[in-house]
Amino acid sequence: MLIQIAVGSLYLFSVPRGYSDGFWGWARQIAALCLTAFMQTTLLFLGLLTFPNHMLLGLGIMLSAAEVPRIATQFGLDTSTKFNISSVVHASNSLMNISRIFRR
Repeated sequence: MLIQIAVGSLYLFSVPRGYSDGFWGWARQIAALCLTAFMQTTLLFLGLLTFPNHMLLGLGIMLSAAEVPRIATQFGLDTSTKFNISSVVHASNSLMNISRIFRR
């Protein structure tokens, strides 16, 4: 998650120049990661609460937590990490240009 936040800060340097596609893709990916992490934790917790009284039901709830990223992908939430070299090069060039401005 820390790497995702660092990559997002690089995308922010491209937004003032009009290149906001990378930033919005990054924001959607972070939202999807947060949603899936929350849903998985909730399902695992509910499964653990159910397990002492109904073993099979609790086990089924806990196993369903593994399917949350696949279901989120079906609804357009991307939880995978993609590497786009052109957006990284553009973001790093923007960062270098901004650093040159502040060095003067």
